[in-house]
Amino acid sequence: MGAGELQIAAKIACIGEAAKNARLGNRLNHSRIAAATGLTRKDVRALAGLVKSGKISAGREVAKQRTTRVLHGWRTDPEYLDRRGHPVRLAIRGPNVSFHSLVRRYGGDVTPVSVLNELVRSGAVSRAPGGHVVVKKHSPRVRGFGSDVVAEFTARLRDLGNTLVNNIEDVKHPIFVGFSEIKNLSPDEAALFQETFSERAASLVDGVERWRTSQARIRAKDRKQSAEGTRVGMGVYLVEQPPVPIVEPAKRQAQRRTSARRIKNPS
Repeated sequence: MGAGELQIAAKIACIGEAAKNARLGNRLNHSRIAAATGLTRKDVRALAGLVKSGKISAGREVAKQRTTRVLHGWRTDPEYLDRRGHPVRLAIRGPNVSFHSLVRRYGGDVTPVSVLNELVRSGAVSRAPGGHVVVKKHSPRVRGFGSDVVAEFTARLRDLGNTLVNNIEDVKHPIFVGFSEIKNLSPDEAALFQETFSERAASLVDGVERWRTSQARIRAKDRKQSAEGTRVGMGVYLVEQPPVPIVEPAKRQAQRRTSARRIKNPS
């Protein structure tokens, strides 16, 4: 998720919270929401619909990741397309049309090497023989983020934020938040952790619905039907962050190879 999408998700979370106390009859008071959140009324008007519908308005432009902008230019700029409208195979460097010239045009202030490494890592492009790169897919993302995904992310972000703020403002009545981590596990241990605690987490989350069903049966006679009431819930998430490989700069690698040759063939 790029910074632009994360920013929109945070804005929607703020609007959704402020909307609880900013209504004029059946419609939202955009001015009051703007005053409470620090957003402009234009932002509130553009994003308020997503709080309810989960869909970003068609005219809303999201600040794209640099890699996404480069890929978009590669797929739409006639200078980088063949006669059939397909992205051409690009030389990494060159005097005219090249991957470096593409990044300079669409990537902003990032280096072509950084963009290339990220696109290769995500599988969006691949290196071809002869020092060329080719497009493999439309997006640098492993999985696309539609408006429904942004809406789900926003809802979870709002829930976590509400709990953390509650524990800051009402220390006498905290809502449970816990987190525990283990560092420096081997790949086998990490896989075993995921398998073990995925099952436990699923059972714990499923227990919420089982609890609700049992309570409904117990309180069926005494419970008053109401459209409004307290909302409760529980969220569990697992974390896995593989170690980042240390890649030596090309200059240092070349120096190591030169030193090795000198040792092997001393003059």
